[in-house]
Amino acid sequence: MPIASASSAEAPRARWRPCSSIGDGGEAVVELAVSLPVNGMPLTETVPFVRSCAERGYTAAWASEVAGPDFATLLGQVAGQVDVDLGVAVAPMQTRAPWLLAATASSLSHLSGGRFSLGVGTSSEVIVEQWSGLPFDHPLARLRETVEVLRQLLSGERVSHDGEYLRIQRYRLFAPPPAPVPIFVGALNPASLRQAGELGDGVCLNQCGVAHLEDILSEVATGAEKAGRDPAGLSVMARLFCWVTDDVPAARNEVRRSFAPYAATRVYNRFFRWLGFTDEMDALLAALSQGDRAGAAGALSDEFIDTLYAVGDADHVAGRVQAYVDAGITIPAIACIGTGRAESERTLHTIAAALT
Repeated sequence: MPIASASSAEAPRARWRPCSSIGDGGEAVVELAVSLPVNGMPLTETVPFVRSCAERGYTAAWASEVAGPDFATLLGQVAGQVDVDLGVAVAPMQTRAPWLLAATASSLSHLSGGRFSLGVGTSSEVIVEQWSGLPFDHPLARLRETVEVLRQLLSGERVSHDGEYLRIQRYRLFAPPPAPVPIFVGALNPASLRQAGELGDGVCLNQCGVAHLEDILSEVATGAEKAGRDPAGLSVMARLFCWVTDDVPAARNEVRRSFAPYAATRVYNRFFRWLGFTDEMDALLAALSQGDRAGAAGALSDEFIDTLYAVGDADHVAGRVQAYVDAGITIPAIACIGTGRAESERTLHTIAAALT
């Protein structure tokens, strides 16, 4: 499905490089990652769970931070215990002061032997306004300033900054990270994708289809090239929601129930419209306006689900993951839709067996 209103027709489209296969390197190094946390799995099982994934070919673990464990606690357990790279996608930039975010990143870098990547993003009005009581305004300008300040802080220099949104006086990390911390930028619209290409060491994507990646990555490449950067030097992390199952209709219904709340937020509703799902978004909001949560979930069509999520038998799911890699994803982070460790390990191990 083509993206609606992508880059202007008269502007030359920036090109992205393909990847050949997971673990192969090809024209870009590819890391197969597991996404944390796992729905229904106790926090105490995180280390053995990640270890079981590493034994089957996973080389990284990337945490999200929504209503589950905070990313620092989640990844701090794994750091130094399992031989994998670590990352967060994404830490909301507004909910921690920059010095605290830099200190957390530095701590995780030390614990992991310099193998931590920091993903930051503008988050959503739910997390920022409703949960944190903070303003959700000027997100791209705030993000630009945050990334600039984070780079200064992580360098170990003493930082004083009096900006439009951030103010810091004479802060310096006592223990700067042992290696440079790559900063990834989360992006959900053309402007933020271009900004990610301009500012980030990588971009974090979420809930997009393979067919959308040409347009999405073209925006990232355009931002990089306008800043005089080589797009081929950027990493592309994408959280891929997967479920190896024999009951696809039941799985689709679970996806509807689980992901309708995402589509109800302003940032994701606009994002899914940009991807071409205007009818689904209109129907979902109409149902919610009547207090009909079941109707809102039902508004997500089979096409919506089959495009954005990999649900089906082993061959289908593994093929979808490989298709993302072929389209330019360098860090496919597998997020399991099913519940609990056993079901998640089935999906993760099946993908690894097929692709590594």
